[in-house]
Formats: sequence, structure tokens, C-alpha cells
Amino acid sequence: MLLQYAAITHPGKVRKNNEDAYLLSALDGEEPFISELAQSLMVGDHGLLVAVADGMGGAAAGEVASRESLAAVSLFLFRHWGRLALPGAKETELLKAMESAVEKASDALLRYSDEDRTARGMGSTLTAAVIWNGFAYLAQIGDSRAYLLRQGILHQVTVDQTLMNDLVAQGTLTLEQAQTHPQRNMITQALGSRQPPQVVLSRLTLHREDQLLLCSDGLHGEVADSSIQNVLNQGLNPQRSLELLLDEALACGGRDNITGVLLTLDDPTLLMPTAGEALDLVHPGSHTHTRGIWGRFLRFFGGGAS
Repeated sequence: MLLQYAAITHPGKVRKNNEDAYLLSALDGEEPFISELAQSLMVGDHGLLVAVADGMGGAAAGEVASRESLAAVSLFLFRHWGRLALPGAKETELLKAMESAVEKASDALLRYSDEDRTARGMGSTLTAAVIWNGFAYLAQIGDSRAYLLRQGILHQVTVDQTLMNDLVAQGTLTLEQAQTHPQRNMITQALGSRQPPQVVLSRLTLHREDQLLLCSDGLHGEVADSSIQNVLNQGLNPQRSLELLLDEALACGGRDNITGVLLTLDDPTLLMPTAGEALDLVHPGSHTHTRGIWGRFLRFFGGGAS
């Protein structure tokens, strides 16, 4: 599959450290690229993994958390999917491998924090996508997001795992109240928690000319969806689009680290979407735990996101 891609990360205007990280990996045994771009990537039989992580923790633990999370996910997926992927492979096997990879990454962070006192409370969000066989398979923990631009319309295809979203779903807050609430950045899920992570899995059918954006909350928290849509609709290459989004995030305050990975699917083997076609987004096999909201909120690091 042919695609154009770019990635960008920046510490922002307030924070000294950049605790965000991104990853691109062809899942073919080559070393993954963490917070650096490969010269070329192909989506072959193994699939292409792209991911964004937003770390948190004292000292430099957040930087370690995001990078170690991405490395652990990439390594597990290669071992349990990439080197086994065949033309007859089933998506259920990929989804199982993605869920297990996230769980193993969470366990790795927990062990790290137990062994190193300076890393106590470390954690990370994760939004990952494997592009394979004409689909994007997504795994999410926390509030880093995935967006899809199709036929000029921007769709948020992940749902933030945040206290505010839970309160809105319960009818305790309105969307307008949640957007300005002082605890709007508190997440209810993260890698490194002592509770098993509730991995949200989804599958998205891809079409020619789709643009898939993965980003940390330093981008989507500063730049409105309407502005993201406007930038992606300018017909620019992925690198220039990300540069404009970064500029806008900085202009809006740049209060957090800013990271994004942008893919443009321009492969002629992909079908063009039909006019008005609904987004084909399904959640096969995702966890559906129904723990109480405060039980999910009171995690080991108190519910805060970086």
C-alpha cells in the first residue's frame, strides 16, 4: 500500500521536557523509528504500526514511559504478529496481538516504576494504529486521539478516556461545561496503572485520499477540530500540514508537549468513498468493563495527565 507520512513533536512553550513520543514501524523486523522519521516505509504483508504516546511522571520518568511503551508495543507486535503475518492471517489474531501488546507495555512500566523510586507514578497514554489489508486497526488508552479526514470532513475516531467524558455520559455535565472544567485533562486510563488497562479496539475501513492523524492532547487540546479540518483540507503534503498545526498549537498557548503523525492514503488499490458514505468504524472485541467512575479515576498517580 502506498502512503505519504510525516510526524512532528515539540516540547511546547511551557514545559522544559518533551514527554511525548511517536513511533513508525513496518513490523518486518527492522528497528522501529521512535520520535524520528524513516526514509521510506511500506505497508506490506506485516502491516505498518504508527503510534503516539504521552508520558507522565516525576523527573524524566514521563519521557521514559512514552518511549518504553512504544518500544514494548512494537516489539510484541513483531514477535506475535509481524513475523507470523501471512496472506491468510485473520484480523482476530491481529486484534488479540494489539490488545496483548498494550497490556504487556503497561506491565513493563509498572515493573520499571517498582524498581526505580524516581520513576514512581510513571505512566503513559497510547493511541496506536496498524495499517493492514485495507483497514486501520486502532488500540487506545487515555486521551491521545485518532482523527480521520474523509471527503473534507474530520471525524474523531477515538473517544477520550477522561473523567469529563464519563461525567458527560452520565449526564452530570454538559459538553460545554466539560470543555472548561478545571479537571478536563484528568484521564481514567493509562499504561502503568496497577489496574488492568481497558484497551479500546476498533477497526476502520480505509479509502483512497483518507488522511489519518494521531496526536497527543498538546495538539488537540489547543487546536479546535474545525481548525484541524481546515488545515488538512488545504491539499498540502503531510509534513507541511503538521507544521501548520504545530504553529497553531503554539500560537494558542503551547501549554503541553505537541505531537502528531499524519498519514495520507493515496494507494490506487483503495476504493474511493462514495458520496455521503457513513464511517465504517466498528469495535470488535473491545473491553466493556463497567467499573464505577471513581474506581476508574483513582489510579496510582491520582488521575492527572501531562
